[in-house]
Amino acid sequence: MPAAKGDCHQCRLPEYACICQLIPKAESAACFWLITHDKEFDKPTNTGKLIQAAIPGTRIFNWSRTSPDKVLLELLDDADWLPVLLFPKEYAAQSNTRQWHDNSGGERKVAFIIIDATWQQARKMYRQSPWLHGLNLLSLQPEEPSIYRLRRNRQEQHLCTAEVAARALGELGENTNRQLMEALVQVYCDRYLWARKGQRRDEDSRSLRILEQYRSGAQ
Repeated sequence: MPAAKGDCHQCRLPEYACICQLIPKAESAACFWLITHDKEFDKPTNTGKLIQAAIPGTRIFNWSRTSPDKVLLELLDDADWLPVLLFPKEYAAQSNTRQWHDNSGGERKVAFIIIDATWQQARKMYRQSPWLHGLNLLSLQPEEPSIYRLRRNRQEQHLCTAEVAARALGELGENTNRQLMEALVQVYCDRYLWARKGQRRDEDSRSLRILEQYRSGAQ
């Protein structure tokens, strides 16, 4: 769905609330491949776009039960890459027994795979995608409740897509990148609620400061 008139085409927020100048260009030893449900492309609350804007090499693939993306399937078989699926182990297939840990890939570059959908959709997409079942698995255990609050009926332990990416970066030891991504999610939520409710909200000053300091240092 195209951005509404007056909305930024990248962050999908109105121009007065645009966060694009705050989005970091973070260098990472890994990249992200997002497998995205059709309905997520139409949602302005989707945070996959934040990963794409902040982490170089991020790729987005449209999920299909009957016709998996051929480029993605080729990448999964490419010896230069170590694909690591980010998914709860209690819902994973028995074939997802290889628990990934940092440095387990040798010279191969890590590609973190996130199923970008609602939690109910993600579980169904995983079950219907046997080509995901044999991958290395990283099961994240949230240490703190999700800061994402833009959708109804969310559970506190369910992280949004960009929060999952942040935790994965932390698993690599990239704590600065994790901090940047979490700050970006916080500021995005603040600006989104401001823009959609028509009332200026107090932004999280710590998160805003983290992004502004990084931007100043990078210039």
